[in-house]
Amino acid sequence: MKNAKRGVERIKKVLLQDRTGTQENVIAVLKSDVYEVLDGFFEVNPQSVAAEIRVDEQGMYEISISARAFRVRGRTEIPSA
Repeated sequence: MKNAKRGVERIKKVLLQDRTGTQENVIAVLKSDVYEVLDGFFEVNPQSVAAEIRVDEQGMYEISISARAFRVRGRTEIPSA
């Protein structure tokens, strides 16, 4: 019974992850866009930008983004959107 329940949960997880579609393409675009935004404020190492998308059991997306920067750029005001 326990193995069957675990199997069902595993299948649900796989199906929910399929909802992200072409996840690799989404992550590549996300990383590029995040780099462009952060680069306006920091001297960012482009290879350090990382993004991960996970789908929980309720079908909600959990997005984690990280980056490393060398220093803050010398701006006196925040750029407008």
